[in-house]
Amino acid sequence: MRKLKSNVLIKLLLVMVCSSSLAAERDFTIVQLDEFEWDENSTEIQRQNIYSSPDQEGFYVYRVRFPEGGSTMPHSHSMERHVTVIEGTWYAGADASHDMNRATPITPGGFMIHPPGAVHFDGAIDGYVVVEIKGIGPVTTTEVEIER
Repeated sequence: MRKLKSNVLIKLLLVMVCSSSLAAERDFTIVQLDEFEWDENSTEIQRQNIYSSPDQEGFYVYRVRFPEGGSTMPHSHSMERHVTVIEGTWYAGADASHDMNRATPITPGGFMIHPPGAVHFDGAIDGYVVVEIKGIGPVTTTEVEIER
């Protein structure tokens, strides 16, 4: 029994040493707000990946810039997504109406979770907006028809 305990202890120590040396080999990733280069004149929704991509397996982070008046059509995602407003006021609707007047305004620092399968739309009304989206991929997005 003592030999078994000492073997388990040795294996545990080896795992701890290997794990800490692997962690020490990773580099930190730092992205400053002013490093994002957006096309200020674009009337299109722009996206920049920060870490990985929603098309790939695992955790991802990206930012989206909505121009003034730009919005997504009603849609849903296969996986949960976490959204934080970085700049501007983001408007989020939790149905398929695409009625921006009924959408909830979320200001910088505000946060929203999109549950999997929940239909929603979002965008900017008065000025541009930048949001950060995080989740676990791969994710599929399904557009739905606007409800009238």
